[in-house]
Amino acid sequence: MMKHILMVMMWLWSWQAGAQTTVDYDFNTCVNAGYIGNGTQWDPYQLDYGEGLMDFPEAEWQKIYRRLDFMRPQLMRVVHNTATLMKDGKLNPMGNFEQVRHILDYCQQHGVSVIFGDWGWGLANAKNRSFDRKKVEMAADYVTWLVKEKGYSCIKYYNMVNEPNGYWSTTEGNYDLWRDLTLCFYHRMKRNGMLKKVKLTGADLAIWTPAEVGWQRKAAQDIDIELYDIHTYPSKVTVNSGQYSHIIRAYKDAVPQGHKIVMGEVGLKFVEPVDSLYQQENLRRAAARPHASMDDSQMFIFDYMYGTDMADVLIQTANEGYSGCVAWMLDDAMHSAERPDKLKMWGFWNIFGDERFGADQETIRPWFYAWSLLTRYMPAGCRVMRTAVSGHPGVKAIAVEHEGRRMIAVLNVSKRPQKVTLKGNAKLSDCRRYDYAEGRLKLSDEHILLPNAEHQTLDLPAGQTIDMPGESLILYGEEGFIK
Repeated sequence: MMKHILMVMMWLWSWQAGAQTTVDYDFNTCVNAGYIGNGTQWDPYQLDYGEGLMDFPEAEWQKIYRRLDFMRPQLMRVVHNTATLMKDGKLNPMGNFEQVRHILDYCQQHGVSVIFGDWGWGLANAKNRSFDRKKVEMAADYVTWLVKEKGYSCIKYYNMVNEPNGYWSTTEGNYDLWRDLTLCFYHRMKRNGMLKKVKLTGADLAIWTPAEVGWQRKAAQDIDIELYDIHTYPSKVTVNSGQYSHIIRAYKDAVPQGHKIVMGEVGLKFVEPVDSLYQQENLRRAAARPHASMDDSQMFIFDYMYGTDMADVLIQTANEGYSGCVAWMLDDAMHSAERPDKLKMWGFWNIFGDERFGADQETIRPWFYAWSLLTRYMPAGCRVMRTAVSGHPGVKAIAVEHEGRRMIAVLNVSKRPQKVTLKGNAKLSDCRRYDYAEGRLKLSDEHILLPNAEHQTLDLPAGQTIDMPGESLILYGEEGFIK
């Protein structure tokens, strides 16, 4: 695999600006129907960062809501710890409800499908291969309470135990333990009359290669999983080279007929040797920030490059037939790593910048706009259409159709400008054009990205050539696509 990546990257680096690259959009051929949607991970916040419990001002919730209103997420992953809601051996559902209700209220009011779940901590003991049946059943009782008593019908799916195949998980990679724990949860949900309301999501595997496909196949035989999902944190070179598509295809191909799969958590790391200089810079940046985790931070969230790289992930994921993509993660303030004040910096912002971490941290980071464009223009129920790219390997593309309206996007992940010819079998009319590239964003009220041009016509059968800056995303959406 490494040899293949190196060959592609040498091609990427050596390609000359001005060489011919063509994107062909085929609106007669659907490659991915019934899309669920894109979104982000939005968990209850830590709130104690080593100096006592913080309040969460209502104004800050409202600021998050306004920003999400632009993104228009369709799929949200929300994970908590049932074990922390135990009091004197009983479930205390009000334990963190103030936060949970703010998250779920937004999803309920905006029609966002939620994958709710449990990290799994405190539910299992991997050393003696056992689990706490009472706590697992209370996890089922808690989500039942949220749906039946509190009316959160937005919770469509449930993920029991985060990344169970990992040594870092509560199950420490023990398949049998995870299966038995999950079946215990399933049977409690059945007893509670919840199986028609909330479907199981799994196996929630953390993957880097196709090696974990066997776990997914076993899970499909043993458990009634409705929606399949995996997590992945590929290296930048793995994504940009296109090797990422080959890896995730194995998991899509292993999904039982009639079921969908989503990317339940995704972000980029620099784990391949080719990306070692990026990793050195990543660690240098983390060390320079007093609140950044050295163990688990992505410090290129401040660079436009991370936006195009994550767009590359999303485009490849959707084109491979996945029905949704959840970015890790919404907000730095949700989680810490080495100690309470060392945050996992991966977010679009840190909402407690003014209150604790520095006012500049509340500023929206560039990748929010790239991810938001591909979330807004890939609504629930849309169809992903076939695209083909010839020429520069750093150019990627996607096409979407929804209720008679069309969107096309083209991505240049290389650092050099590219001349790209757009072709296809449809004519797009009255389009808004958005440019995601350094120096090209048109913003209003900081969180709203305005179109760079309006009333554009794309005569794809005749062909139209555009000039793309390095590390850029250009999207055209027909008027009326966003309602």
